Amino acid sequence: MTNFTLRLIQFTAVIAIAINSTATLALDLANRTKSDIQLDSSRKPAEIIDFVGVEHGDKVLDLLAGGGYYSELLSRVVGNEGEVVLQIPKAYLGFVGKELEQRLANDRLKNVNYLLSEAPDLQLQNNHFDSAFLVLGYHDMFFKDQGWNFPADVVMPQVLASLKVGGKLLVVDHSAANKRGAQDTKTLHRIEAKFVINDLKKYGFTLVKQATFLENKNDTRNTSVFSPELRRKTDRFVLLFERTK
Repeated sequence: MTNFTLRLIQFTAVIAIAINSTATLALDLANRTKSDIQLDSSRKPAEIIDFVGVEHGDKVLDLLAGGGYYSELLSRVVGNEGEVVLQIPKAYLGFVGKELEQRLANDRLKNVNYLLSEAPDLQLQNNHFDSAFLVLGYHDMFFKDQGWNFPADVVMPQVLASLKVGGKLLVVDHSAANKRGAQDTKTLHRIEAKFVINDLKKYGFTLVKQATFLENKNDTRNTSVFSPELRRKTDRFVLLFERTK
C-alpha cells in the first residue's frame, strides 16, 4: 500500500466521522408547535441528541417523557426504521394529557409508541434499546407524594435490562448544591450530579462522559426550579452512562 493510498484512506475516515458527528446537529427543528420551539434555546436538543449519539434506525426509550418534546425530535432522527417508546406513568396525565393528545393525534408520529406504565412493571423489552433519555425526571424518583411513587431502586434495574449491552442512558437534571445529594428533590426539584453518578453505579451503569452546555453559573442552586427568575434557566448537568455488560 502506497503512502498516498494510506493518506487517502485516513482522510476518508476523518470525513466520514465528521459527517456522522454533525448529522444530528443538522436536526430539523421546524414544523413543530410554538411551545416546543420556545424550549429549544434553553434545552439545546440538537446538542443533546448528538451528545448521546442517536442514529438512524435506533430504538430509543424516552422515560418519564412528559409531553413528548424529545420523543418527537428523536422520531425524526431514528426515522421509519427506528423506534421511540414514549413512557409516562398515569400520574403525569393530569399535567401533560392534552399536550400528548395533540402530539400523537392521527398517528402523526408513526415510529413513536406511547407506553403508559408504572414503576413495578414498566413493560419494557429486555436488551431492546440503543439508548434511553431521562430528562429532568431522575430527581422525581427520590420522594413520595400523594399519587406519586416512582422509586429509582425499582425503576433503574428495569431500564438497565431494557438496554442492549453498550446502550446509553442520558440523564439531564436540575443541579443541587454541593453535598446536598437527594435532599432537595421534593422541595426544590434538584439533585446533585455526584449523587446521581454514584446511585446509577449501584445498578450497573458506567459513566461515559458529561457535558457543560446546560450549565448556568448564575444559578445558586438553592432556589426552586419553578421560581420565576429561574424558570427554564436552571443550572443543569448532562451525564451519559453505558450498560457495559
